[in-house]
Amino acid sequence: MELGWEQIILGFKRTTRQFLDDIVENLSESFIVTDLKGKIVFFNRGSEKLFLYQPEEVVGKHIVILGAIQPNVLAEIRNGNTFRGEILLRRKSGESFPAFVICIPARDEDGRTVGMIGAARDLTREKEKEEADREIARLKEYNENLIASLNDGIQIIDESGQITYINKRFEEIIRYARDEIIGQHYGTFIAKEAFARVATFMDEIKEGKGKKVFETTFVTKDTRKIRVLVSSSSLREGENKGIINVITDVTEINILKEELFQSEKMTLLGKLAGEIAHEINNPLGGLIIATQMLIEDLEKKGRIQKKLLLKELKEMENDASRCRRVIGKVLNFAKKVPVERTTLDIHSMIEDALLLIERQVRLENITIKRRFFDTEIYIRGNSNNLQQVIINMVNNAREAILPDRGEIVLKTYVKDGDRRQWAYIEISDTGKGIPRDIMDRIFDSFFTTKANGTGLGLSVSKRIIEEHGGKLFARNLPGGTSFSIGLPLAQTSHKIWAGREPDEKR
Repeated sequence: MELGWEQIILGFKRTTRQFLDDIVENLSESFIVTDLKGKIVFFNRGSEKLFLYQPEEVVGKHIVILGAIQPNVLAEIRNGNTFRGEILLRRKSGESFPAFVICIPARDEDGRTVGMIGAARDLTREKEKEEADREIARLKEYNENLIASLNDGIQIIDESGQITYINKRFEEIIRYARDEIIGQHYGTFIAKEAFARVATFMDEIKEGKGKKVFETTFVTKDTRKIRVLVSSSSLREGENKGIINVITDVTEINILKEELFQSEKMTLLGKLAGEIAHEINNPLGGLIIATQMLIEDLEKKGRIQKKLLLKELKEMENDASRCRRVIGKVLNFAKKVPVERTTLDIHSMIEDALLLIERQVRLENITIKRRFFDTEIYIRGNSNNLQQVIINMVNNAREAILPDRGEIVLKTYVKDGDRRQWAYIEISDTGKGIPRDIMDRIFDSFFTTKANGTGLGLSVSKRIIEEHGGKLFARNLPGGTSFSIGLPLAQTSHKIWAGREPDEKR
């Protein structure tokens, strides 16, 4: 016997209750049946889990107990329509949640609508995921816009050293287009003479030795060499490891720093003008007197003894040489010099600085004492800038002593520390000392306690020393203040001090 549609429909009619009990009852989704007034007549196990009600708590009650208020789904059902859409429902706990529902009319044998059959699916997780995806997309867009807008270049390299990401600012710094950069080795854009140092830093970061901050030289597409500050740290994304470099073009910053140094230097020269005049006027006075005496002898006697003439001429030569030496030092100190560094003997450098100020210091009844190390001490540095520091330090010591008599001691020595040897210059005075409450601020730019001070002397001095790889710090003594300058010894000095502990010359 063939199975036809009439037999199938008849079978459904006879087994409707069994169908509801055995199948619909065990659906994982919520399945609810109501009459046309909205009274619940069937509530399956999926509904129990979704709404947290037991059947006996809701059967016979209006469907509004489940939070189904808007839209008016029952009105659609009464009109014989099917409803599909999202509505807001409510659990027994009072918690509202989004759900996707399908509601269809329940019809009798004559096709009349007698109730509503509805199925609901909780959308909470899907909504949360959608919200999370939207937030992730928003944050991704925000971060991309943020990175693109930074005034610093961003460069990400993988473990092999290939560049995998850059921002717009990095393109602007080195003048290459994005497609010319991505996939290239990071060393492609670094000056040859700087590559070995940078590669060492990159290797240390890959080995987990923390982040590095350093200056180096990049080469732009138009072959210009520019100084950049690089802050490098390790980057982990899943299993991938790499390095992120934040790159700042410091060309303009370095120009501004040099201008600041020069400005402070000219301020110093302004303060030293009177003292330099003393340095020059004294030998010039001697020259004038000697010349006048020679003229007078020639006019009165007609001739001069050879020995006396030679003596006078030598004194005149010495005075003239001293004037020329002082003027030469002033001109050399005043001019804007390149920042190249050479090997310097710190004792000669100190003497050159003292030549401009020592006479005036003595006229103010202040004694300068030298306690230099018994052998030359060599460093790598810029003599002009380091002299500026010495003059600043000595001037500060003078001002701390005046109007009293006093003493300034310049002491040099060598000391081990931080796995290397250091040259130290200590400048101590017998002045008033630094008040404890401002000790932490004395190196701040524009901080000063002097009526006519610029507040730049100590801050510029500290910056100069730090750019030489050194350190500058101050401490109060029982009777005065001491400024200590530490600078790395040059290779020449390493050879001199190897194998022995040097003694200090008192």
